[in-house]
Amino acid sequence: MTGGIMQEILNMVRYVAVFYLLEQMVLNLLPGKMYERYVRFYLGLLLVLLLLQPVLRIFRLTEQMDAAALVQELEQEVEQLR
Repeated sequence: MTGGIMQEILNMVRYVAVFYLLEQMVLNLLPGKMYERYVRFYLGLLLVLLLLQPVLRIFRLTEQMDAAALVQELEQEVEQLR
């Protein structure tokens, strides 16, 4: 169990390092400073999603959210059939 958690943390650090390098590359390829603020905003959102993935996997929250979404979808279908 702890080996899995440590592996997830190591993977997260790798992903963040690669993401940072790609972020810098994208920012350097921008033709001007006009869109830099927007690009940084969206890259920040991507970074948050990147950081949440291992946490969700560790606590198996993705499976719980998928199950909850399936239940909600089935409830909506039942309501439509009535």
